[in-house]
Parts: sequence; structure tokens; C-alpha cells
Amino acid sequence: MTFRFTICASLLALAAGGGAAAPAAVEPFDKSSWPALLAPASRPAIVVFTSVGCTHCPGAIKRLAAQRTAANPRVTLVVVSMDSDDDAALLRDPHYAPADRLLSFRGHPQALQYSVNPGWRGMTPYVAFIDGKGGVQFVLGEPKASVSAEWLKAVR
Repeated sequence: MTFRFTICASLLALAAGGGAAAPAAVEPFDKSSWPALLAPASRPAIVVFTSVGCTHCPGAIKRLAAQRTAANPRVTLVVVSMDSDDDAALLRDPHYAPADRLLSFRGHPQALQYSVNPGWRGMTPYVAFIDGKGGVQFVLGEPKASVSAEWLKAVR
């Protein structure tokens, strides 16, 4: 069963435009997750905070995945679900297949949002461009293609 799921998830990732296999597990996003993503020694990453009911999030994830794959595949695509505790459902959802890593909030949602950015009020998609040197750029909503293209070029 696990083997069959892994093959299906990989095919979904390729169909969705991702070059890598879909995430095999959901990792917890807790109070230590954001500092770890920002650590200067980490790889550059695009982090998309999403919610189950977000109508714009699947398109943002798909476009950012395709743009990242074409422009700078060394950048990690991280998707963080803010409101689902059903890991199996998250793994089955084809919208998340292009992600390299899939995380889910574990803890008080408002406190976790505040730890990411005190000015963020939980609206999604919320995208963080992390440069791997400790810098971060936030975008509320789906970033314009030119914004993500410029960032991807800068972190080469």
C-alpha cells in the first residue's frame, strides 16, 4: 500500500509540474520550525502558508513550483498547512504534490503566525522568500511572476 501510494504521489507531482516526488510525510510546524528555516546555513526556500479553504493557494503553489523548477531548482519549496490536522488528507491532496516539504501547524495558530511575522493576520496564501542567509521577504497573496523571478535569480 505504501509503495503504491508513493508511486501515485510521484506521478501526481510530475503531472502538477514538480520535478521531485511529492512529500512522503507531513512534518510538524511548531515554534522551532520558523527559526530553523531562517537559519543562515539553510538552503534558499519559498515557503507558502496555506489553508484548506484557500481558493488561490493551489494556483500559487503550482506556479511557484514550476517557476522554481525552471529558474533555480536548488531552492526548496515548502508548503505549510495552517488548519489541517489530517496528515493523510494533506498527503493525498494533489495541490501539495509539487512541494519538497509539507508541514502542518502544531500548536496555537495565532502564536505560530506571530512568530513568523508579527504583522501577519493569517490570510493566505502568504509567501515567504527565504534567501538562506537569514533574510526573508514576505508577500501576501500570490506573488507576481516578476517578483518571484527576480528573487529566484538573486539567490543563485
